[in-house]
Amino acid sequence: MAKNNRTDWPEEGEGYLEISDKGFGFLRSPGNRFQSKPSDVFVTPDTIRRHYLREGCFVNGRLVPPHKGHSPQLKEIYSVNEMPFKEYTECSRFENLTTIDPLEKFNLETTPDEIETRIIDLVTPIGKGTRGLIVASPRTGKTTVLKQICNAVTTNHPEVKTIVMLIDERPEEVTDFERSVEAEVVASSNDMDLETHVRLSRFMVERCRRMVECGQNVFLLMDS
Repeated sequence: MAKNNRTDWPEEGEGYLEISDKGFGFLRSPGNRFQSKPSDVFVTPDTIRRHYLREGCFVNGRLVPPHKGHSPQLKEIYSVNEMPFKEYTECSRFENLTTIDPLEKFNLETTPDEIETRIIDLVTPIGKGTRGLIVASPRTGKTTVLKQICNAVTTNHPEVKTIVMLIDERPEEVTDFERSVEAEVVASSNDMDLETHVRLSRFMVERCRRMVECGQNVFLLMDS
């Protein structure tokens, strides 16, 4: 999204890159829940190729003025994933990273009154780098446990970027989650179509991969 903090051009813009099937892209804004907006910055296929940009990259750069009926366009890149471009090009691609068994686990115990997270630590500890699936019948407290896990990670592991992805949930549940956790909440509520659910899910996974490539630890919690 463009930053309209001054009237003269060029302006500075930033956002998370989403690439279309035709090769061009747009910088999406978390403030707009990563949905398409007319103010989103356009990124040409040539810019994407020359700078080795990938979907989910956080890009900051200089813009050129939008023509009538068009979006502002990215002209020059200042940083990618909050690092200079040269450092970004030295990052290993996610698919080339070495896969190993977890060496560390998340510590989820917080307060004595939340025994659920203590039980998880004892019975089914969550190792860093692993994938897990929670299967539960309706109204058995699954959402409450998810919130507790999320808050435990943000409390005990502040160095980890925690993201909650809500798919096909009621808007009221999205609001409740946002008010209950300290993590970033990204949602595609049930008033959106299936295509939006799939697009946003894939986009968020790619965003997390880009952060991992640049050395960040990411905890992605999805509820659908």
